[in-house]
Amino acid sequence: MIAFSNEKSQRSYLRLFIVDFLVILCREMARRKAMEYVKVSSGAIRKKLNLKDKAVLLREQFHDKPDFTISDAASVLQEKQSTLYWTLYKLTQNGYISRTGQGLYSFQNRGAESIQPILSRLAKRIFDVLMETGHDFFISGLDILTVFVDHVPETYPVLVFAGKTDAEEVADILSRNKIDVVPYANIQDYSAIRRMSSVGELALLIPTQEFTYPANGLASFEKAFVDLYYEVSRRDYPLSIQELVRVYLNMRRRMSMNTNRMVKIASRRNIQQDIRYIVEHDAITNAAIEFIDIFRKHNL
Repeated sequence: MIAFSNEKSQRSYLRLFIVDFLVILCREMARRKAMEYVKVSSGAIRKKLNLKDKAVLLREQFHDKPDFTISDAASVLQEKQSTLYWTLYKLTQNGYISRTGQGLYSFQNRGAESIQPILSRLAKRIFDVLMETGHDFFISGLDILTVFVDHVPETYPVLVFAGKTDAEEVADILSRNKIDVVPYANIQDYSAIRRMSSVGELALLIPTQEFTYPANGLASFEKAFVDLYYEVSRRDYPLSIQELVRVYLNMRRRMSMNTNRMVKIASRRNIQQDIRYIVEHDAITNAAIEFIDIFRKHNL
């Protein structure tokens, strides 16, 4: 009777062992199958994600954090390194995120709406006078960008854009208000302006038909940078290239620039190649830069 009982117990134990083993085996097979399904599904989903979708995924994770790293982004997007770098670059270029440092990005509000221009005394006078006239105009250049300038010059010409049909009357209005105006067509560079004793109290009046990018009499930051770059690089405006570089770097640190818009604005002044080279510089390899340097030397 005892032997029978032992044999029966052994069979029951064996049966339970087999059942447990099969349950564990089935669970493991199901887990592996599920993991493969998720992996395939995730891959399919990632292939369908456009830039905006990726921005949404990252924002869900990091919108309330001061910064996030490349590794943080990789954990969310699950992209290979080269693709991830390109994604972060395009997200930055299109204004979805800001690059806040080496390998650091942010969704924190660094938009232009959180930064207000500080006009010079002369620019403020011009603004107040022209706002009462109803003429189409806007102030651009250094006055809009002084918030990004480390050392603001004591004196500099104010860039005033006015509608082509209004320019002559605008010039007359400013003159009647004792504001010295130099028509844009009257100068080839700023050397003549530098010789004038009232250089700090001069307005340069520029006729235009383009009013897409200013608002309420003030140019957007992107528009102001393009205009200032044009004057510095093409007409010897009294600001050094070094200072202009610092302006651009400060803009990148403090706000989300719409670089695509900058290139589009630059195309209206036929300097899109310059601006595209500047805004896409991070994506240009050292080899390409070296190639161009050598090419220019041999092409002289």
